[in-house]
Parts: sequence; structure tokens; C-alpha cells
Amino acid sequence: MFSYKKFLTESSTVYRESIVSFMISVQNPLQQLSGNRFIILLAFLLFSLLGNTQEPKASHFIVHKVKKKESLEGIATRYNISVAQIITYNPAVEKGIRRRDKLKIPRYKTKVVVAPPRPSMTTHYVQPKETLWRIAYNYDISVDSLLLLNPKLDGTLSVGSMLTVPSITAKEIVEEFDYYTVKPKEGFFRLEEKLKLSKLDLEVLNPSLKSTGLMVGMVLKIPKAQAVDSSTFEEFKLTNTSLWDSTFVTPVVSIAFLAPFRLSRIELDSLDQTNKTLSERNLTTVSLDFYSGMLHAVDSLNKAGLSIELTVFDSEGQLNMIDQLINQEDFTTYDAVIGPFTPANLSRMAQAMSFFSVPVISPLTTREIQPHKMLINTIPSKNTLTKRMMSYVDSLDAQHENPCVLIIADSKNQQTALRLKEQFPLAELLPPDEKFGFVKPDVVDSLLTPTRPNWVFLETENLNLVTSMTSMLNAQSSEERKVQLLTHFRSPAYDDKNILQAHLGNINFSYPNHFLEKRDSLRLKFDSSFKDRFGKGPNRTAVKGFDVMVDTSLRIAIKRNLIDGLKLGISDQLQYRFDYQPNPNGGYRNTAAYMVQHKGFETIEIVTSKSQVDSLHVR
Repeated sequence: MFSYKKFLTESSTVYRESIVSFMISVQNPLQQLSGNRFIILLAFLLFSLLGNTQEPKASHFIVHKVKKKESLEGIATRYNISVAQIITYNPAVEKGIRRRDKLKIPRYKTKVVVAPPRPSMTTHYVQPKETLWRIAYNYDISVDSLLLLNPKLDGTLSVGSMLTVPSITAKEIVEEFDYYTVKPKEGFFRLEEKLKLSKLDLEVLNPSLKSTGLMVGMVLKIPKAQAVDSSTFEEFKLTNTSLWDSTFVTPVVSIAFLAPFRLSRIELDSLDQTNKTLSERNLTTVSLDFYSGMLHAVDSLNKAGLSIELTVFDSEGQLNMIDQLINQEDFTTYDAVIGPFTPANLSRMAQAMSFFSVPVISPLTTREIQPHKMLINTIPSKNTLTKRMMSYVDSLDAQHENPCVLIIADSKNQQTALRLKEQFPLAELLPPDEKFGFVKPDVVDSLLTPTRPNWVFLETENLNLVTSMTSMLNAQSSEERKVQLLTHFRSPAYDDKNILQAHLGNINFSYPNHFLEKRDSLRLKFDSSFKDRFGKGPNRTAVKGFDVMVDTSLRIAIKRNLIDGLKLGISDQLQYRFDYQPNPNGGYRNTAAYMVQHKGFETIEIVTSKSQVDSLHVR
């Protein structure tokens, strides 16, 4: 009988990260194995993981005799080990300890780390017009390293000041070149996008790169023609704030993650049951997918110099478990709580955390949640999406004098239909058949025209109507008679397998959305590294886990607390955009949305004009 392993804190049960990671790792090969092959693999992986989660092997043991009034916590503190380590070698103490009990206390060999030899130093006298980056470049070090060597330096330089620098031959500043300071999280790939210089180009101009690699604060020599245009860069910042490039004021961010893994319900010795659970979309697999994205984000944040303390709780999807965690766990030690997933559990958690001013982030649910002062909703409201759509329709209306407009709306979307009719008085209202979900093709065909733009507004969540209309419009659209399909709300019906992406591309399907399926180089690189780690590509939920974790952690690191971090404005991550505003009824809500259009087999963001960008992105 296989079972997952837990470890106990003083007040609550926290699942080992490796167990959840294990469940993620077996999701993909699970469907490829059967019978004994699967059981052997499952046993091997599980027990390997359980073994790997143990502390390093003890070099020897000592015996401790329990004294009166001693506790496990006190004994662990005395020997500089954890309670879990004591329990590992003394299983009986899980039921408690008594006076005169003898405990095996593990001792470990101390690993001696030899410090690298300190390079010889010399003194540099600051010359007129010299700057920090220029001096750093001269001596082939980063600006941060220069500041570390000179802790009394407050960032300003005075002519004649003495600085400690490496004892090397100073490099010459060549005026025919410009110089660029490497920012946090910038690798060769991002530099190539920004500077239009390949890794080889940069290494030719900066030979030391071959031995040192890129370092934050390093000053690179670049051709003047490749210098970053300041106006272009400022315009880029308006539409895409990069939190990665900001300075971290706190080096460690602590996050609690609550999700309905429901691991206690998974029978690991039952092949059929485990296979069924992990192959379907349910609360367990959604939790695992989201968590896999978070784990990948932690790696990326660590590489950027930010430490993440991530504690994972299995909420089981039950209110009583949420209540138990609230009563037992001290959540004031965390900078933020991500999850739980379901509206009722989120509301309960946010209500409790409001008393302690701990932010609670709603990551996935599109259903309305009762507002609380510390609740942060990552999903824009339908009202936000509607405003984004209205802005786009206004821009279309301003560009075309007399478009052909058809409005197809079911009984649930009559308010939207009336608003469109008010804006386009000559528009044709085509009520669909409510029972069978279709509009007669010959009626639509007779109204579409080759001489004007054809805009068809389809306002419904009915799968039959969506399927029939996308297929019909694709057939009736041509080079001579172009059609654009629009909707204020893209329902899950458009994800149905019977709706071809090629059809949506042919009819320029356009809608507001809270995410954008990007296929740029950064996303492709992420997909590749994710697959290397987990054995399968990321789905939308995994990407959301990555984006929420990155955005949340960076805002905390930059402003020390999340509420102040929300004021940093818009940030674009891999697939999601975040711009939080106070909710009138309490808490905060993401108000950022994309205007999306299908082109061929891809989706693109529609940005109609700079004035529209300004109205959307600049407060």
C-alpha cells in the first residue's frame, strides 16, 4: 500500500513539496504505462521522493534523556535540528514524550566551505565627469560590486574621492561606443531583443563575457547605432511595465499557497483510480497544474536574486479545512496567501485575514466573490471587459462611415443588443432560434455586403449557436466580402473541439479577454524549459500559476508589502496582464484586459492608436 508522507508543524499539516511535485511528474507518463510497469515506476518514484525529502544522512547519533517539562521543540532547538528530524529517528514520540524517555539525536558532519582568494586591490581617484558605471566598466566589475567594495559610497561621486577597485589594468572608454548596464533578470536572449545584438556580438565587444557570463550591474560596450532609444524605451514602459528591472527592497518573500489537492483521496496503490484522477480535469489536477507553474516561477525568481519561502497547504476543497487552517496556522508570518480556489473558501479565508491585514489572492475563479478589504481578485470583471470592448467598437465606428452591422443576441444578452442598436441605428437585429440555436444562413447571406465592412456581433454562450454561426460566417466570408465576428464576452463555448481555429482566424474573431495566448520568443522559451522539467508542456492554468506567482512576488519585493506593490501599475507577464485598482466595496481587482483578435491560427492584441493606449495604460 503506497501512501504520501506528511510532516507536522506545531499547529498544522503541510504537505511536502516533493509529494505534490511527484504527482505533477506522473501526470504525463501515467497514461503511457500500465500494469506492473506502472506500479514499479510509481513505487520507485514515490519512495525515491520520500527519501529525498529526508535530511542529509546523519554521521552519528547521541542519546538524549528527556527531563521534566522538556518539549520536543525545546530539544530540537537545543541541538539545532527540527522536530521532524527527531520524529524520523524516534517514531514513537509522535504520540508525545515522557520524562526519562531516551531519544536518538542525529548529528551531521559540517561541510567546510573554502572562501575563494580575494583579488588584490588598488586605489582609484575619481576624475571629473566620471560616473559609477564608467568606473565599474574600467575595472571590469559590476556597479553592485563597486558599491560592495566601497560601502561608504552613497551613490554620489566627488572629484578626488578614493575608491577601492581591483588591481587590474583599467579599460579605456571609447567614445565611438555606448555602454549598457545589465539589469536584473536580463539574459542574452532578452538583451538580443532589446539591443538587437546576439550573444556572439556581445562577446566580441566584451571578451570577458566568455569567462564570467552576464552579471547584474555589469557594464557592456555596445555600438552607438544599437543604443536603446530613450523615447522608445519610455513608450515601452507605458504599455509594458517590467517589474523584473526594479530594485528589490526585501530579499525574501514568504507565500502561503492553499489549494484543493485532495491528496488524501488518491489511492496510490490503485492504478485505475490514480489514472482516472490524474487524467481528468478536476480540483486535484487544476491544483497540480497551477502549482507546477508556481514552482517554475520560484526558480526564475531565485535566479533574479529573490528568495521565496513557499508553504503549501491542502485545503481539500472543504470549508471545515479552511476553518481548521485559520485556527491553527499563523498566517501573519506570510506576505500573502494565494488561494484557495473556490468562491466560498476564498471568502472565508479573506474575511479571516482582513483582521490581520494579510492579502488573499483569488487566482482562478471567474465567479463573483463577496468583497473583503484584503481580497485581491486577479480576474477582471465582466464590466471591465465590456468597457474594453466598447472602447474598441468606438474606435472602429470612428474609422468607418457606414458599416454593415448585424446583431445576434439571445434572450440573456438583450441589454447588450439594445446598446449596440443605439450606437448603430441601421444595424439589423437577428434573433436566433432559442430552441435549436441557429440563424437562417440565407438571411445572413442576403445582408452581408462586398462594398462595406461587415461586423457581426454574436452575444451568446449557447454552444449550438456559436458553432453554427462561426461555421456559417467562415463559409460566407471571402476576399470580396470580408466579415469580422465580435463578441463582448468570449464564453468557454469557443473552446469546443467542433469550432475550428482556422474559421475564427478567417473571420477575424475579436473580443476582450483577461489573457492572451502569446507565442513570442519568451513564451516559447518558457514552454521549452517547463517541458524539460515536468515532461509536458504547460497548459493555461500552469501559466497562470507562473504569472500570478511572479507578479505577486515582485510587487512585494519592490515595495516590501503587496498592498503598496499594487500601486506599481500595469505589468505584463507571459500570458496575463495585471493592473490592480481598489474595489469600491473593499479589496482590489485586476482591471487590465486585452483586446484580442484571431489572425490565421494565432491570436494577437489589438492596439488601435496611441491615444487609446494612453487611455488604457496611463493613469
